[in-house]
Amino acid sequence: MEKKNINLANLFGNNSDIDLDERTRVLGELKKIGNLTFKISKDEDGWTAQCKELAGIITGNTNPDPTNTEIESQIRDAIYAAFNVKIQNKKILSSYQKFKYSFK
Repeated sequence: MEKKNINLANLFGNNSDIDLDERTRVLGELKKIGNLTFKISKDEDGWTAQCKELAGIITGNTNPDPTNTEIESQIRDAIYAAFNVKIQNKKILSSYQKFKYSFK
C-alpha cells in the first residue's frame, strides 16, 4: 500500500493583516464544511492543487518543482479569494486553523 505524504499548514499563516473578526467569520464558514484538503498534481509543466471539499478552489504554478512554502502560499491565496477574506494592516495573533494537502 502506498504511503501518502500529508502536510498541514496554518490557514492564516503569519499574516497579521487579517483581523480577528475576519478570521472568526472565515473559521465559522469553514466549520460548516469541515477540513479543506488539497490534492497536488505535478508534471513537467508545473503543478496544480484542487480542494477536495470545494472543487472550485484551484491554484497552481508553472514551477515543476515547487517548495512547500510556495504551495502553501498559493493555496492560502486561493482560499482567501474563495472566502473573500478582507486583509487590513492590523497586527493580531496567529490562528491555528489548518488545511491539508497531499501529492498524487
